[in-house]
Amino acid sequence: MASKTITMDQLKLINRLVKRGYSIKGIVRQTGLARNTVKKYLTRLTDVDPPDKSQGLAAVFDCDTTPLKGARYAKLITHFGYAETQLNRTGVTKQLLWIEYKEAEADGYNYSQYCYHFNEYMRHKEVTMHLEHNAGEETMIDFAGKKLSYVDQTTGEIIACQIFIGVMPHSGLVYCHAVHTQNTFDFVDCINGMLKYYGGLT
Repeated sequence: MASKTITMDQLKLINRLVKRGYSIKGIVRQTGLARNTVKKYLTRLTDVDPPDKSQGLAAVFDCDTTPLKGARYAKLITHFGYAETQLNRTGVTKQLLWIEYKEAEADGYNYSQYCYHFNEYMRHKEVTMHLEHNAGEETMIDFAGKKLSYVDQTTGEIIACQIFIGVMPHSGLVYCHAVHTQNTFDFVDCINGMLKYYGGLT
């Protein structure tokens, strides 16, 4: 089976790990890539002088790039750099970003193609890293993003609440706790409930 094409970000990660003295096995474990894929790009990196320069990495990466799609596509990719940051804002959707894009580029891509290329853009940017977690060593905690709410059965009032999340990363065991605020009193209540649920302390 042919080895998989990787993204430029993945190639940069491989290059950094090589410089830190990682073995092929270690790079596979850190990146989640197949062994043959890592070996292929390590060979290419050793053939480029100097491999740590941007043009050197581009030469390695260009072995697998598709032909350029023209100025219209280049403008779309530039827009995606902006769109990626805007999607993190409340109320911003792909459709709103597409409308903004079309206002600036009258001959730009239609919505379906816009979504397809945006998904491809994000997929190729993703870099995966495998992290090892020892059993009972740590607990990860945080409050979930947006507030949720519940209805008071007696009054019908809609009451906002915060969702506390605790995770034991080795086992993936999750604890959830709804509280009214993120103040110290509620936070301590969440921690106590989590430790009772887990039956111990990491």
